Amino acid sequence: MIGEQHYSVVFQALPIPCLVLLPNAPEFTIINVSDAYAEVTNTNRCELIGKGFFEIFPNNPYLSDTIWKNIFDEVILKKKPCKVAPQKYAFPTADVPARLDVKYLEVVNTPVLDAEGEIEFIIRSMTDVTDTIYHERFLEDTQHAARIGSWEVNMARQTVTWSVGLRKIYEVASNYCPDFDSTMAFYPDESDRQKIKQAFQKAMKDGTVFHIALPITTAKGHRRWLSVVGKADLVDGTCIRVYGISQDITDTKRLTDLDHLERTILELNAQRTTSLKAVLADYLLGLEALLPGIYCSIHRVQDGHLLNWVAPSLPLSYTSSLHNLPIGKKTGSCGTAAYSKKRVIAKDIAHDSRWAAYKHLALPHDLKACWSHPIMDSGGEVIAVLGMYYKQIKTPNHDELIIIDRTSSLLKTIIESRQNADLAQETTAMMAQGQELACFGNWQRDFETDRTTWSPTLCDIYGINPAAYLPSFEHYLALVHPDDRERVIHIVKQIHQTGNDTVFEERIVRPSGEIRHIRSWARLLTNGDNVPIKLIGACLDITETKQAELTLKNLHAELEKHLKEVEESEKKYSDLFHLSPQPMWVYDLETYRYLDVNAAAITHYGYTREEFMSMTIKDIRPPSEIQKMEAAVALSRQHDKLFSKGIYKHRKKNGEIIHVEVRSNIIKSHGRKAEIILAQDITEKLYYIEAIEAQNKKLQEIAWMQSHMVRAPLARIMGLVDLIQHVPESGIENSELLDAINSSAIELDDILRSITAKAEQINLT
Repeated sequence: MIGEQHYSVVFQALPIPCLVLLPNAPEFTIINVSDAYAEVTNTNRCELIGKGFFEIFPNNPYLSDTIWKNIFDEVILKKKPCKVAPQKYAFPTADVPARLDVKYLEVVNTPVLDAEGEIEFIIRSMTDVTDTIYHERFLEDTQHAARIGSWEVNMARQTVTWSVGLRKIYEVASNYCPDFDSTMAFYPDESDRQKIKQAFQKAMKDGTVFHIALPITTAKGHRRWLSVVGKADLVDGTCIRVYGISQDITDTKRLTDLDHLERTILELNAQRTTSLKAVLADYLLGLEALLPGIYCSIHRVQDGHLLNWVAPSLPLSYTSSLHNLPIGKKTGSCGTAAYSKKRVIAKDIAHDSRWAAYKHLALPHDLKACWSHPIMDSGGEVIAVLGMYYKQIKTPNHDELIIIDRTSSLLKTIIESRQNADLAQETTAMMAQGQELACFGNWQRDFETDRTTWSPTLCDIYGINPAAYLPSFEHYLALVHPDDRERVIHIVKQIHQTGNDTVFEERIVRPSGEIRHIRSWARLLTNGDNVPIKLIGACLDITETKQAELTLKNLHAELEKHLKEVEESEKKYSDLFHLSPQPMWVYDLETYRYLDVNAAAITHYGYTREEFMSMTIKDIRPPSEIQKMEAAVALSRQHDKLFSKGIYKHRKKNGEIIHVEVRSNIIKSHGRKAEIILAQDITEKLYYIEAIEAQNKKLQEIAWMQSHMVRAPLARIMGLVDLIQHVPESGIENSELLDAINSSAIELDDILRSITAKAEQINLT
């Protein structure tokens, strides 16, 4: 017979962790514990038996208290086994109790009923599914990272099952119920749907694996490429299910297509038969085909402005509105990217502060997002900006950022290589033209092949026909002027001995007999063993330079002579200015400041030279003369040459006001417009003139008195005398006549006295 002790041994040996509880809610007292349970929970049987379950395990940190307690309430209520989906549980570790060991356990609470159907015990068993859960999650995470989803079509039940990963790929809701027909709806092309059906039919017939790659349109309207691998399970020739995986290969397909596009564009650019603008346009159109819904543009950056370059799919009215837009911190996406030299992502143009002043240009064209990336040359300068527009609010994902970076790098290569090639072509042409224009030719002597080559320009310099003349060192020496030949041979020997670069001049004699002057450069090239392999050099025809040097030398001598004469002349004029007995000065017409003043002015006005140089011409004028002076200066400013004179009042340092006759002329002094002044003090002269005028007035009065007042009494006297002499019988007594004569004589005497008094007032000194 098997006794109770045997059952106890069997219970303890069970591999499944078990716990026996009493149904005395809410304590649920523990009455037995298997060794496996104690091991899983890292506890001791003695610590558990007789204790309430929630006393030992107060809560599960990964479950709410309500759920934790309802697990047992459901068993009490239904009296049936209750299976709980795998949950996370935390148990203290054996070595470090303070550290928790997290496990995933699938728990089953099984009621044990007595004869009356009441619950006598509750057996709590647990299955450790941690590895399974981790494996499933690892698989799910791996599939998600790889963008893979699994699927199955059950032929018996006619059901379709999708994994979580596949639902994410198709962008459907979690409650979406797929079937075969709805799945086909994600393939917009009828020919693609037929390919899938044919692949399924073939697999269901012979069990072969099929592999196809087709585009889909997700539930959210995104276009993606899927690689579908499927296999059918056959039992006795009958298909019971078809299962497989689908992988989102959009990025892989896109990158493959991008590789092909880039190779095509690089080949097109390398041909140089297509303009750079056309190459860039083809590239942008290819990008727009790879990224549906995108509109690309490229702006050139020049002098701090954006210039339209390529935008094959954007409205011309929009791109024209951006032409010559200055770059800056908030000039849209492209202007800001060019200014900051950093990528700019404007996911919502309508609400992006960088677009505040420009959104009215983009929004009418339904352009809602713009990503811009600066294209910089090898020197770190922005040469262009790539703009990528969307008609929806959008930010780039990781794969799109990779494409942007690749595109930017390729654009840098295309633009810079084309510019460098054009520059090299221009440089080559310019060098050839420069050599021809500058009469600069080069040569090379290869010691290994003993071959000497001359450029066409060098042949022209030496006056030889390259088609009929074989260049060599001997032929070169034959063209060197006889008087310079030995010196040239010595120089060439020195080059071989020292290996130093050399510059020298020689004369050559053309076959026509014309003598030309040449400046030559030579350099010796050696290999790793210091063995000479080449001698290279260049020659410049400096005949005209030599002639110009001679002419310049003669001109220099003449100039020195002229300058000496000018210097002597300037000294004479300087002496005339400074030694002049009349006050003279030079002042700036704009600032009124004195530029120079002679000794006579210093002596006459009483100011030192330093005082004059710190003053303006206003400082020697009385206030009443300022306006008159300014009017005269204003007139002088309007002319380049103006000789003038006038009379002004000046004020000396001691305050004395003098009258000055000023003569002036406009000159250039130290590159500035100035006026030279000759000032003559006419104060005393004016006083003399005034005195003479007063004397003249008195003389005029005397003359009038002589001509009018003296004449009257004198005439009467003469008339009376004539009467006495010639008319004695007039009847007038002589005494009366004599009285009248006496009276007139007295009047005449008074007049003469008055004239004498006025004459004495005249100062003739």
